[in-house]
Amino acid sequence: MRSTTTAAVIAALVVPLGSATGEPAREGYTPSLVELMLTTQSHHAKLWLAGSVGNWELAAYQADELKEGLEEAGKLVPDYKGIPVGKMVDDLIMPRIEEVESAIKARDRAKFPAAYDKLTAACNSCHQGSNRGFIVLQRPPASAFPNQSFAPKRK
Repeated sequence: MRSTTTAAVIAALVVPLGSATGEPAREGYTPSLVELMLTTQSHHAKLWLAGSVGNWELAAYQADELKEGLEEAGKLVPDYKGIPVGKMVDDLIMPRIEEVESAIKARDRAKFPAAYDKLTAACNSCHQGSNRGFIVLQRPPASAFPNQSFAPKRK
């Protein structure tokens, strides 16, 4: 029973949203901004969980995934209801991701939290500027991913 439940949870996380909701896949489908941001939120949380314990390899991976996802969001939804999403991502978020990447590359456990907090503040600034100030990101207080270890590998 437990493995069936675990498999169902993993499938729900991995299967594309349209399939998970029972909607048929549409040819030429473009994800909505909210779908892109849900993925972004996941990478943001995992970035903290990895970096805060010094798992630099996983943190670098999550930072790269975060950057790629936001670049994709900016390209797919450059303007959302008159809000210049692409420009906001480029101007507000990308410089902060670069700071996080610098801390990760340096394996600096003191610099990483400050860089992560600046990134989070930039995300919240973007939400404010998009009339979505009710969406507030923060450091995750616990993992929402119980099936993943964020601890660095022991050598």
